Amino acid sequence: MRKTKKFIVPLLTLFASLPLALVSCGNSSNNSEIASDIVYLHVLNSEDYIDESLLTEFENQNPGVKIIYETSDTNETIYNLIQTGKANYDLINCSEYMVQRLASEELIQKIDGLDTYYRNVSPYLVDATDHDGKIDNIRVTNKRTGEDMGRLSEYAVGYMWGTLGIVYNPYYSTFVNRNMDKDTITEQLNSENGWSMFWDKNYQGVQSIKDSMRDTYALGILEVYKDYFISDEYTQEEKNKKFNSHDEESIDLVKNKLIELKDNIFGFEVDSGKNDIVTGKIGMNLAWSGDACFSILQGEYYPGEDESYEEQKPESERTTLYYAIPQSGANIWFDAWCMPKTVVKNSPNYEYTIKFLDFLSEVDTVTANMSYTGYTSFCIGENDEILDYVKENYESEEGTAYDISYFFHDTAIITSDPDSFEGRTLKAMYPSESDIDRLYVMEDFGNDNNKIVQMWEDVKVNPLPVFVVVLLVAFFAITLGYLGSYKLIHKYKVKKRKELRKSEI
Repeated sequence: MRKTKKFIVPLLTLFASLPLALVSCGNSSNNSEIASDIVYLHVLNSEDYIDESLLTEFENQNPGVKIIYETSDTNETIYNLIQTGKANYDLINCSEYMVQRLASEELIQKIDGLDTYYRNVSPYLVDATDHDGKIDNIRVTNKRTGEDMGRLSEYAVGYMWGTLGIVYNPYYSTFVNRNMDKDTITEQLNSENGWSMFWDKNYQGVQSIKDSMRDTYALGILEVYKDYFISDEYTQEEKNKKFNSHDEESIDLVKNKLIELKDNIFGFEVDSGKNDIVTGKIGMNLAWSGDACFSILQGEYYPGEDESYEEQKPESERTTLYYAIPQSGANIWFDAWCMPKTVVKNSPNYEYTIKFLDFLSEVDTVTANMSYTGYTSFCIGENDEILDYVKENYESEEGTAYDISYFFHDTAIITSDPDSFEGRTLKAMYPSESDIDRLYVMEDFGNDNNKIVQMWEDVKVNPLPVFVVVLLVAFFAITLGYLGSYKLIHKYKVKKRKELRKSEI
């Protein structure tokens, strides 16, 4: 769940729909029975992961449909909501490994009837004909029986995709004070030792990492097995398997490494890091590529009403940021929509959910969402219309020729402004094929998920970083010293007043 503006339900709409919403949460398949002319679609998404005006637009196009929209913070929170049955939804958005888990536990269903989506989706990710897209290659295994349940793409309707990397400000004041320049920092973060910089003392106290179990576990795996990932002895398949290691030895190694990392970080975050690095609170952040693009643009432009970036900030107000993917490799992730089993096929809720998914796959909707979130859509358009959108934003008369044909139907070469290329937004949105060769996909840990949860709890509750403890001890020492001195001075003053009164008598 990689995501940026919180959805605020207008008060009048909230109060008007609350009684119906409370009843409908009991069983989404019967929502249409509440009122014959109204269908309520319950949608669960990550925070800041859709242009909210599109929800209203869909409702306007489909009179009688109301979207009850909710947001959550992490994949694990969403899993708990679905697994415990505390709430029923018609549509939920989560990451590939979580879709895999939900499907394996028979909590979601295969989705049929899509039209616009399959016309517009990139065959690189989902190939409707040959089924050899990146998502098609991921299989689902029934957790209960061990049987193969089909392709992940049968359960997942692709939404956004990207990478996990490092967004950084090479001009951050602390870096400057430590005599670290842009070239040095850029070289270090993009090198085979890029992930190791999170543990390097030169980067102490200026970085945030994700308060997200799987993403931060991935950081630990990439560091613990760094030599494995940079070796030429192993295939991409073998490296992807290593990336998803969850044996006891790997879990212990990662846990200890992450506990050690706590001494070096500013803190954990899920959604605030993309703003913190713009405002100067931190100088480096473990980031999803879409958040990195958001930060880079926010640092240099005033966002317009439609989230476009046209008016550049004066130089004195700019924060120039970059995005790095270490040479040792990183995560390539996919977020997708899926439909819980509680939604009955051929019911009004099922039919309108399919309509909503196709609506989200339309070219105009895709460009609006990409502009709003900073993330890269699964969809490219039947005639590569999204390539026109990319060129409109990044094409330059002079610059670097960048080939992203792998993602589109036809040849797609963009002459990019250098300021938008290396370490910048275009390459963050569409990594090169050579970059993708060293990116790994997260898979569900199956029966070992609880072990990772326990590992994460051990990391989070472990004592505070040493430098924080030192600061707290110093604070209490100074406070106690002050209070002790105050008492001594107070006693001395009382004694002197008593002596003065006696002398006056």
